[in-house]
Amino acid sequence: MIIEKAYFVIHEGLETEFEKAFSEAVELIAATNGYQHYSLTKSVECERKYVIFIEWDSLEAHTEGFMKSHRFEQFTKKIDPFLEHVEMEHLVTIRSDK
Repeated sequence: MIIEKAYFVIHEGLETEFEKAFSEAVELIAATNGYQHYSLTKSVECERKYVIFIEWDSLEAHTEGFMKSHRFEQFTKKIDPFLEHVEMEHLVTIRSDK
């Protein structure tokens, strides 16, 4: 399993609209083969900062299956207007109590 971590800073005042748009746009991710689960988290200290964690079967499920699909273009079209800054990386779990 691979975990995609994406860090978003949202334009000021658009947090509620972003959350609504994301809840609709995430369906485009969920329709991808190899998608497992996601969680969207929000900073307690700064309301404009969000981190999404998406679990994938493999790195290729994300990079090939989603990012090279028409769904990725649709996703970014829905989300980009809210984004001031984005950082993304892929993680692998070393240990977990889950």
